[in-house]
Amino acid sequence: MSRAFALIALLAAFAPRTFAQQPSQPADERFTLPKLVGLALQNNQLLSSQDARAAGERLAATQARVWPGLGLDFSAGRRRVADLSGSRYELSLAQPLPLTGKPGLRGKLLDLEADSSAVRRGASEVFVTLDVVRLAYEYAVNRRKAAFVEARQKRFDLIREYLSGRPFATPQRKAESHIVQNKLKILATDAIQSQAGFKASFEKLKVYIPLAPAAYPDIEVPWLSGANNLEEKEWLAKALEKEPNLRIQRLGVEGAELERSLAAKDGLPDPSVTASYDQATAGDTEKNFGLGLSLSLPSWNRNRSGIKSAEQRTLAAKRLLEFEERRLKAEFPRALVEYDAARQSAAKYPEAMLREVELQLKEAEEGFRKGQLDLLTFLELDNSAAEAFGRVLDAQADLASKLTEIFTATQEHDAVTLLGSF
Repeated sequence: MSRAFALIALLAAFAPRTFAQQPSQPADERFTLPKLVGLALQNNQLLSSQDARAAGERLAATQARVWPGLGLDFSAGRRRVADLSGSRYELSLAQPLPLTGKPGLRGKLLDLEADSSAVRRGASEVFVTLDVVRLAYEYAVNRRKAAFVEARQKRFDLIREYLSGRPFATPQRKAESHIVQNKLKILATDAIQSQAGFKASFEKLKVYIPLAPAAYPDIEVPWLSGANNLEEKEWLAKALEKEPNLRIQRLGVEGAELERSLAAKDGLPDPSVTASYDQATAGDTEKNFGLGLSLSLPSWNRNRSGIKSAEQRTLAAKRLLEFEERRLKAEFPRALVEYDAARQSAAKYPEAMLREVELQLKEAEEGFRKGQLDLLTFLELDNSAAEAFGRVLDAQADLASKLTEIFTATQEHDAVTLLGSF
């Protein structure tokens, strides 16, 4: 019996640390969520690429507004009058005058493209921020799950060793031994899956952050209490105003209307101011000066098909905008319903519940050690504790995921700061 009590005492001494332990992996750094997001946004190639694209479109819009340059024609030859001949030179200058405003319209069109790129850039920054937030919660949850499974394995190894020193004279003892053996096999597969999920979360974070290959850092994420209920009317209005696809589509409607105006002006010619000088020598020197206005005749159909084409593009852009608004009005309330369900679940699983589960297991182990609790009851409690532990952590990951979906639609640039109130 002394051996049995020694093994159970070792089990009891091990138990209080199970929820605080982490997987046996190197952890060289500790990150807060703001620090993690800051590293993800720092020198991000996706954001840099979109910055360069928007800057290029701004410059193209500036260039599109510049008037055409001065035209120069020069010709030289000879002039012959009767038996006399001499040299002849002619020089003419022409300056187009885009009085119809086509360069300005082309510049505005390119400005709208730059505005769309700026919206995409802002949306990408929010996406990177929120994806890092989601992955940080996923990583933290999977890390704690892996630690918990590892601790359970060690606990049941001790129980197995304890039972191996006892005679199995009765069917009850044999059944207990079989239960423990089966439990260890299940825990072994659980450990493989939890370690794989934990490491996969780490690899996903490396898409945004240059983390060391073999060092699994500690990541501190705010605990989500589920206390903040979102009012549908307020948040839907915010989403309709700020959702990136809608903003880009509104710019697309404005651009299509500008294209229609440009198509109408394309049927009108722009005048040009001209100046000419020619000199001819055939006996006497003859010089001529001229100043005039050049105007091409408008095309016979005034670009009617081009105008109709632009009108159809405008109609298509408006219809697409209406569809995107309807889609958001249908999908966003669904996201709010799912958020509310996740919020209520998280509220039922407060952080203190982890400590409560730890205390329950500690008390059960003490009762088991003193012979006041049989093995089957202890195993049942262990199962319920493991389920409760997993539900508490899953509620955090689920609520974080639902929040990131809502924050993406409303483009919350201060999402990391706002998390503390949820």
